Amino acid sequence: MRRLAFVRREPGQTSTLRKALLTALAIFLSLVVPALVIAGVGYNPWIAFKDLLWGALGGGYQIGSALVKFAPLLTAGIGVAIAFRSGLWNIGNLGQFLAGGLGAALAGLYFGSFPGAWLFGLIAGCLAGALWALLPGLLRVFWSINEVITTLMMNYIAIEITSYLVGGPWRDPQGTEAFTAHFAEGTILPIVLPGTRLHAGIVVAILAVIVMAWVLRNTVFGYQLTITGAQDEVARFNGMNTGRIILLTMFISGGLAGLAGVGEVAGVQHRVIEGFSSGYGYTAIAIAMLGGSNPIGVAISAFLFAALVIGANGMQDLVGVPVSLVFIIEGLVLLFVLGGEMFRRRRLLPGSSS
Repeated sequence: MRRLAFVRREPGQTSTLRKALLTALAIFLSLVVPALVIAGVGYNPWIAFKDLLWGALGGGYQIGSALVKFAPLLTAGIGVAIAFRSGLWNIGNLGQFLAGGLGAALAGLYFGSFPGAWLFGLIAGCLAGALWALLPGLLRVFWSINEVITTLMMNYIAIEITSYLVGGPWRDPQGTEAFTAHFAEGTILPIVLPGTRLHAGIVVAILAVIVMAWVLRNTVFGYQLTITGAQDEVARFNGMNTGRIILLTMFISGGLAGLAGVGEVAGVQHRVIEGFSSGYGYTAIAIAMLGGSNPIGVAISAFLFAALVIGANGMQDLVGVPVSLVFIIEGLVLLFVLGGEMFRRRRLLPGSSS
């Protein structure tokens, strides 16, 4: 008898179809409820959503802006999804994002005269984010300390380190606020779509999706990661080194978040500004959940969130609906998706009503 025969599997096509239908229903409800709110305060919801869509996809510049926002959300979201898929609750995406930005700043401030300095910034930022996530992994493996606590606390450490550096040793001597000097030209990510701000970070994000999808589907590590996330005891019973899997997963997850941070500072702002994360860290967690920790699903949900954020500005300018409505939509999407997932899992429990 094969050992892996003990793994409990859900009905494949039925489960996938049900999950897709529940996700679609969640998105529909998360749009209907804000539409009722918009109508209740005296605006036309149809016009508001039309202008939101136009603000995100109405032209080349709008699409480029949406893709600029999409790139870090996708890269960071994939990082969170990989951790979730292995059963790890890495909610330290914010800290890893900030660490990646600081790693890129090393290249931007001190190595700008070297050829290919922007590539060094990518590597430094990726490594910084990876190491920042590896510490909670080590604490989990060797001391059984819950990664939720350690990753969350390391967010605050990263925030304070960033504040100290941009307000102290790295502060622009010619500036009046807390930010670094402008990065050297050679460390800025090149523009890939002329006439927009779309930079090479979009290429990194797409490659991250392709590589991680291939790893999860075609490699031994991807298989072991999925089994560990589904049933940790079964993985150990079959001789898998779950400690090594946890460490490698956290390293990859943090590295992807670090790359997202590099894209923000070296591709958009061209310097490190206090609070430069712009909510990417925690939004990536919602994106990973909405995408079901699947690379393709994460890509779709990341673009949805990016379009919402960019389109909100057009909706506010043309209709007058406040941008804060977008945060309501994002919260409702996550709330309905989680509610649908809980409903689906409850119906799959043995002895539950059908």
